[in-house]
Amino acid sequence: MKRQEITVTMDEHDKVTVAVSGIAGPACQAATEALEQALGVVRSREWTPEYYRGRQQQASTVRKVR
Repeated sequence: MKRQEITVTMDEHDKVTVAVSGIAGPACQAATEALEQALGVVRSREWTPEYYRGRQQQASTVRKVR
């Protein structure tokens, strides 16, 4: 099983960044939802290639079932 990790960093201007690794597709957003709510307003979101790999795998699984 791939290691799942959430990294939270804060810069000198109090800008907080939350990075997720090891969690693919929409599950990564679900994993950080409570943390984002606790931190405040999300100003931007960037999806990594890992996010899209998870979506492709899910789509492939759906196609195989049909």
